[in-house]
Amino acid sequence: MNKITIMEASVRKWERIIAGKRSDGGVLDCPPCRIFYPLICVGCPIAQYTGKKFCKGTPYIDWYWHQNDVHGKMFRKVYCPECERLACNMRDFMIEIVEHLKAQKAEKEACAK
Repeated sequence: MNKITIMEASVRKWERIIAGKRSDGGVLDCPPCRIFYPLICVGCPIAQYTGKKFCKGTPYIDWYWHQNDVHGKMFRKVYCPECERLACNMRDFMIEIVEHLKAQKAEKEACAK
């Protein structure tokens, strides 16, 4: 799997969370974490994009703390309008990374010609 494909899977994860079809399992069901977290976040496209490991500098931190502080439930999912807004922020951030990776790939391909 290439990093674009991994991040597209992450976008789909957040779209399903927003649609109410699943909950967020954190590192257990995050496509990049499944590959890069066992290596302590080394090589993760999110960490490379933000320059920070463990999703620091992403909308995930706000999502996580909202889930814990406001809802305090084991399953992190959309319970309220703020949850939906925060989940949309995370999805949009994942889309931003996908677009960044695609632009990098296109630039490399253009330089190789």
